[in-house]
Order: sequence, then C-alpha cells, then structure tokens
Amino acid sequence: MSQFFSPREVAVAIGVSESSLKRWVDKGLIVAAKTGGGHRRLQLDSVLRYIREERMSIAQPEVIGLPPGTGVSPPSDEGAVGDFLRSLSVGDEASCCRVVLDLFLAGSSVSKICDNVIAPAFHRIGDLWRGGNIEIYQERRACEVCSRVFHELRRAVGNGPDNGPVAFGATLDGDPYTLAVNMAELVLRDSGWRAMSLGHMLPFDTLRQAIETDRPALMFVSVTSIRDPDRFVASFNTLYDAASAFDCALVAGGQALKADIRQRLRYTTFCDNFQHLEAFARTIKPKF
Repeated sequence: MSQFFSPREVAVAIGVSESSLKRWVDKGLIVAAKTGGGHRRLQLDSVLRYIREERMSIAQPEVIGLPPGTGVSPPSDEGAVGDFLRSLSVGDEASCCRVVLDLFLAGSSVSKICDNVIAPAFHRIGDLWRGGNIEIYQERRACEVCSRVFHELRRAVGNGPDNGPVAFGATLDGDPYTLAVNMAELVLRDSGWRAMSLGHMLPFDTLRQAIETDRPALMFVSVTSIRDPDRFVASFNTLYDAASAFDCALVAGGQALKADIRQRLRYTTFCDNFQHLEAFARTIKPKF
C-alpha cells in the first residue's frame, strides 16, 4: 500500500476542498514531497498526524488505504478492548486495524494502545489457547493478524524524524516471541526515535556487534524464555558492558525476567510495560 497520496485523494478522504488542503501544505502543517514531474504527494503519517492533532474525522478512509469506517467517530477505551478481542478471536483483520487506528487518531499514545488494548487482548488469547478453549490455528492466526495490525500502525506513526536518535530491538537466541519487540519499536517511533526491530532469536554476540557498528542510543531486549539462567546472566551482563562502552542504554523487559534473575543482571532500566518504555525514552532522547 502506498505511503504517498495526491492532494486530491487526501482532500476526498478527509472531506475538505483541495484548495484548503493545499493551504495546509503551504503552511507546513502537512509534509509534501514532489515527483519528478513536479506533482505533490502527501505522506500518510504526516496526513494522519494532522488529522490526529486537529481531531478531524475521515469521510472516506479507504481512499488513503485505511479500513472502511476508520476515523469516522472517536472510540471509547472500554469498548475498544472488547472490540479488539472479539475481532482478534475470529481473525477479522480489518476490524482489528480499525480499532487500533481509531484510538491512535483520537489521540491515544501508542504505548497506551499497546498496554491497554493489544497486550491484554493477546494475553487473553493465550489463556484461551492454554486452557484448550481455542485451537492452535486460532492462536497462530491471532499472531498473524497482530503482525498486520502493527504494519498498519507503523504506516500511521512513520519512521521517526530523519535526525532522531537510533534504537534497535530484538529477542535473544531461543526466544521466538516478537510481539513485544514490535510494540516497543512502534512506541519508540511514536516518541521521536528511529527505532527498528532486528528480529528474533539473535545471539548476544551479534547484538554486541550491532551496538559497536551502528552505535544506537538505545537497545531494547524482550525476554520471554530463558534456557540456561547462569549462561543467560553472564551473556546479558557482557552485553551491558558493551552497551555502556558505546553510550547505549540497554532496556530490558519480558515475563521471563523474574526477580531472582533481574537482581543478577546489569541494565540501564527495566520496563514492566510500554508506558514505562515511553517515559524512559523521552528522558534520555538526545536533543538535536
């Protein structure tokens, strides 16, 4: 799906005149790029940021690649949780995307959406699966739907400012669960970072190399399983030493980091939820 749209397409989507839209672009309220032929193209994340700031509704969201019904009316937080869970349970991707995008457009931070809607719904899906109340395919389908929800939210948030600080994230060797890392990436982008997930099941050695080569200002690591606690602690602390040597904050989180493990680890901060991550990231974000 395109990230760029013509002024006419955006005007139709929002339900305003093209001349009004062009005035907003001229004032720098919406970022525009120009094609080789000199035609303006508006970037989706900039358009949605303006809609979000001005609390505007969207008349025809499908014109700019959003699910039908997105941005028509502001959602309630309470209703959003139930709607997202019901849609996730039956694999209704469009409805899941619409719930999340509606919250974002209504002004909710990505960290609150992750903490209050996505994470609780997915935990409930996991409980149903472990209790034998849903099939394995339904739980896996929910994972796939969530990954596409993240894709749509990533389009809405954008890549972060060109001069923003860099952050990397990953899960470690033996840990295949990527949902938390994907949410952390989006939270940091929403906070003005150029954040990127490096993927899952990465060895400690390659994360150290990433820090030394690319010099991120922050590395976030999600830990949902640990094979060998002693080896894990030793390797993690070595990673912390490398991060410290290059002025990189090492942020840890995940359900496997119980109190007995955490007290043996060295890290910059531990985050129990995504709002903690957002608050920490904003305190250390370098000024440009």
